[in-house]
Amino acid sequence: MTAKIFKIGGFWGLRALAVGYCLLAGAEAAELLEVRFGPGGETTRIVFDLDGATEYTISGDETGAGRLLVDFAALAVSAGDRNFKPGKGHILRFGFAAAQPSGARAVLEFRRSAKIDKVFMLEPGGGVAKHRLVIDLQSADKSEFLASLPQRYPDLAAVIEKATAEPALPNLVAPPSPTQKEVKALSADRRIVVIDAGHGGADPGAQGQSGTFEKTVTLAAALSLAETLKKSGRYEVVLIRDDDSTIKVETRDTHARKANADLFISLHANAIDEQAVRGASVYTLSEKGSARSATLAKAEGEFHAYGLDLEEWDHDVADILLDKAQDKTITASSNFAKGLIDKLSRKTPMLNRSHREADLRVLLAPDVPAVLLEMAFISNAKDEANLNSPAWRKRTMEAVAEAIDAYFDDPGLQRQAANRAGGAQ
Repeated sequence: MTAKIFKIGGFWGLRALAVGYCLLAGAEAAELLEVRFGPGGETTRIVFDLDGATEYTISGDETGAGRLLVDFAALAVSAGDRNFKPGKGHILRFGFAAAQPSGARAVLEFRRSAKIDKVFMLEPGGGVAKHRLVIDLQSADKSEFLASLPQRYPDLAAVIEKATAEPALPNLVAPPSPTQKEVKALSADRRIVVIDAGHGGADPGAQGQSGTFEKTVTLAAALSLAETLKKSGRYEVVLIRDDDSTIKVETRDTHARKANADLFISLHANAIDEQAVRGASVYTLSEKGSARSATLAKAEGEFHAYGLDLEEWDHDVADILLDKAQDKTITASSNFAKGLIDKLSRKTPMLNRSHREADLRVLLAPDVPAVLLEMAFISNAKDEANLNSPAWRKRTMEAVAEAIDAYFDDPGLQRQAANRAGGAQ
């Protein structure tokens, strides 16, 4: 199946979002049953009753007080429907024109100008056997009508791209070229970095040979990284915990999403029975984790991604949009992981096959690039000593900060505009 996605009114992810799409159910054309109007003073509702689903697009022009055009890809209309009939409310008259090969165009001429407020398709249900395409109009001048017409995007990837794109900067007179130091200091948009110190409180995590608890070294590292990032002036830093408190694992990525995080880093210390094993490693989300992320987002009623409220969409389209969002996030996470490993390898021992994938709870946000950094093996005596060393900690967290700088300095990077959504385990 294919779907065409549109944007109306300049907003994404709102309940008032109007979308012009319908899934083409099959090769057979749907049949027009009736066109109904619900005039109500400053508003008019137009309802197309159909006996099946068909793909459609919406456009318009400036003729008279304005014309609304609805092109149905596969719709059978009677000869009588091709003659203009009186409308109601904002609609003076309407009729249908045949379109090749099996479609039809509805032409609705305005009595007085109005803008499109909402567009949605109601599928059969609740005792109603027909499909209903609903268009709500609201009184407005012709310029507002033209501005409310859907902007078309070629595919679902373009929707995600549009929703996450950097806003265009105003066309201002360019000041004298700043120095590189000034560029960093005057960054127009501070990125939000969320740092998660693993474990904490009643959950001590792993324990080293000398009795060091994982929760202690992860907090020390998180505070060190936060200090380094704050000094740069480029970031807004959010700590999941800044003391020895207990934070449920299933809420950590949710905190990041609520903070509109551009990047999420969870700090941990590894442990294994083989005490000779040492070195850092970086985890990103596995394919299995991607599937669980979608399941949990739906189950928790927090079905959002990159500013799009996916509950507003047909479930098939919503699933495709979520897949696109996850693909974008996983790619960004992997790109950061590669840069992080490169910086860390110059400052601290690394585990063989340093970049790994796993179905980890803290990595499951579908719209926040995220990594879990296993800083070292607390079960190895040398690594445990490093984890307790302020000098090693400072050196290693500075390497992490350098990787963050490099990630956000990538000219191809687009801002990950996170929105609140469900997490995963």
